[in-house]
Amino acid sequence: MKLTRKIKDQFAGLGESAARYPITALLSFALMIILITLSERNIRGYYENETLTRISMTFALGLPLSVSLKHLVERFTKRGSGLLLLIPVNAVLLGAYYFFFTKDMNATDYMRYAGTLFFLLVTVFFTLKIRRNEKYEVYVMRIFSGFFLTVLYAGVLYLGVAAIIFTINSLFDAEIDSKYYLYVFFFTAFVFGMLMLLSKLPKEEETFEGSVYSKGLKVLVLYIVIPLITIYTGILYVYFAKILFTQVWPRGLVSNLVLWYSVLSAAVIFFITPILEENKVAMLFRTWFPRISFPILAMMFVSIGIRIRQYGFTEPRYFVVLLGIWVALIMGYYVARRQLKNTFVPMSLAVFVLLSMYGPLSAFNVSANSQNARLTALLEKNSMLVSGEVVPGKEVSTDDKRDISSIVLYFSERGFEKLSYLPEDFQFQDFNKVFGFDPFADNYFPGQRYLYLHAEPNNKGIDIAGYDLYFPLATYQAAASEKPGIEASLSSADQIIRLKDQDQVIFEVSIAKELQAFLDTYGENDGKKVLSYDDLSFLVEDKGIKAKVIVRDLSATIQTDTPRYESIDLILLVDLP
Repeated sequence: MKLTRKIKDQFAGLGESAARYPITALLSFALMIILITLSERNIRGYYENETLTRISMTFALGLPLSVSLKHLVERFTKRGSGLLLLIPVNAVLLGAYYFFFTKDMNATDYMRYAGTLFFLLVTVFFTLKIRRNEKYEVYVMRIFSGFFLTVLYAGVLYLGVAAIIFTINSLFDAEIDSKYYLYVFFFTAFVFGMLMLLSKLPKEEETFEGSVYSKGLKVLVLYIVIPLITIYTGILYVYFAKILFTQVWPRGLVSNLVLWYSVLSAAVIFFITPILEENKVAMLFRTWFPRISFPILAMMFVSIGIRIRQYGFTEPRYFVVLLGIWVALIMGYYVARRQLKNTFVPMSLAVFVLLSMYGPLSAFNVSANSQNARLTALLEKNSMLVSGEVVPGKEVSTDDKRDISSIVLYFSERGFEKLSYLPEDFQFQDFNKVFGFDPFADNYFPGQRYLYLHAEPNNKGIDIAGYDLYFPLATYQAAASEKPGIEASLSSADQIIRLKDQDQVIFEVSIAKELQAFLDTYGENDGKKVLSYDDLSFLVEDKGIKAKVIVRDLSATIQTDTPRYESIDLILLVDLP
């Protein structure tokens, strides 16, 4: 009876969560529909999905945004559900992001999107507790425990349904398409999982009085994590002493080692706050570790500073510096205040993330300005800057060629319009004409090239006259089935297409030579020619079966003469005898 009651309570909570967060529930359901639609379009060979992709990304941002806005309404107003306020605010914010930040996305836009999503996720942890710090650590732990419980429930549900599909296919030859495994995952994540997670979020009126600190968490933190952090700190201090003795400053790896250890330590202090008064180990760690961490953080700043002085700011180095400043701020806060108000931790993190994504001090502006300054210095050093324009260099050292190449390559992923001195219509293939030497394209991976081919379908579609079977094949997908008993597969390891009829191979052809020919012909195309299906198609035959192969997407890395295929996406048309 107790188990039955618990199950009923769980499902009742799903309905309550939809009533409490209707906008979030609606966005999550819509996101599931869009993702299924995108998958179906890809399977059918429709690749013009930019609008749907932009909408799905925007709706994904709307999930934490709508939760945080709902929390603000609950915290500061008494207007019931607040839908009349929440609907237009959500619509305006999401609409603004869709129109201003998702069009023609490059590396900068994707990083900004990830940062914005992280910012919104962080706000979920404090918007309901602004100016209300009581039992805040317990509140955060409730959110985390609800998340892990949701993952467990949703995982069990998905595995159970997947097992049912597999069993039906195995026992009854039902030929249920493998795509439904993905669609079941979408349902468990965005419908069941989202409603379950929302039902686990604490309510505004909850006080957590009488809450008991988890014994398992206490043992983990006090007797495993804190001793490990202490040992790690000792190792870093020994390394610090070695640096002072040898006068050889650390390499870039040290920055990451120190940074993530410091972030973990700050999180430990956050979570042990409720037991500071009752546990001496917790109090000692909270009192002394922030003070001990400052010399180690200083070593980290020196290490990353050396890299920045040599190669300028990039987004990763900017984030290391910014996160280091935030950790130092948190440690200073722990030192300065005896009575902690830990809402300061996520709120300050959210502010730092927001500043790093938008405005003049963002990671993208700082990095672009830094790399432009590096390029200016290199061009002036080699007398390649005349009246604000680049002239080809005559005697440029190998190191300077490599540095100039790395800067131009950096902006090729972010937009050349942000790089000074270049012609307005500059493309990477114009590098030699502008700078007077070939680029070091292997700047990040010496000796390695990356090639990508993409064919655009024409308005007439695909002519399938004379063919009996149509298979969309890709190395990242399972075998495709056109009709019961006949299955097609593509291997990325040996580039072999196989047809099976009732598990018997009836057609087997290697397309390695044809793919190599396409790479040789179009691999250095760099967008000079828009490829069509006719450009990337060929005929093959085996055992009396004729077929036409149409390559839609092809990506490969080449270190030696032999390419390593990252992905192959093609259409196979089969003419049965």
